[in-house]
Amino acid sequence: MGKRRLARGSSVKEKRTTWTAWKSWVYLGILAVALVGIVAFLVTQGPPGIAKIGRPAPDFTLYQLNGQKVTLSGLRGRTVLVNFWGST
Repeated sequence: MGKRRLARGSSVKEKRTTWTAWKSWVYLGILAVALVGIVAFLVTQGPPGIAKIGRPAPDFTLYQLNGQKVTLSGLRGRTVLVNFWGST
């Protein structure tokens, strides 16, 4: 008896399709994780003018009632209490 060859039917195509779909999902997952990481990094950094604990406060300027300017950098070396409040 001779060797019989098995006919390659749709099962080979299904395996290729499944493998391709699996690789697509893996690549999509890696891309999603990378994007989430980049967004998380950017969100935690924030704009450069935001105060962070343990760092000097960003410089700002306020106007007194008589029109004079007061800058935070001009008060360096002194104790400064900043009270932000509002009313409705």
